Amino acid sequence: MRNLTSSGRITILLGRQQANTGERWSLRRLAAVAGVPKDFVYRLDAGQARHVDLEALARLCDTLRCSLDEILVWEPTRNGGNDH
Repeated sequence: MRNLTSSGRITILLGRQQANTGERWSLRRLAAVAGVPKDFVYRLDAGQARHVDLEALARLCDTLRCSLDEILVWEPTRNGGNDH
């Protein structure tokens, strides 16, 4: 079994954006520019989003110029390697 996670990914992408543009954005600013609820961005970055609005996720990817797999990552569970 694997888990879908997004923990810290938005912060990493914002850091990359800052390195590329020199412009520093907060999670709140990202939400405003992408036109998505700030709570969604905060939950996604904390790895606590249970339901993901695909349209909002697409807007984040477009704003950050990234792909979906840079935000959402499959990670193995910590159960001793059993996949069932």
